[in-house]
Amino acid sequence: MNKKRLFIQVAAAIVLYVVISLILEKEYTQPVIIREILEGVVFGLLYGVFVYFREKFKNKKE
Repeated sequence: MNKKRLFIQVAAAIVLYVVISLILEKEYTQPVIIREILEGVVFGLLYGVFVYFREKFKNKKE
């Protein structure tokens, strides 16, 4: 998996997490938005690590 594709997937995960969290939170104050963005970044990083290792081990089996 190339880095560009991985970065796009992580960015999409962050954006989706933030948007869905804000919709469910129904509160749009600055502290809430910043908190959700930080949580989204953490989620995106964890998701990126998961996808990276999944692809790495998937390629070894083939």
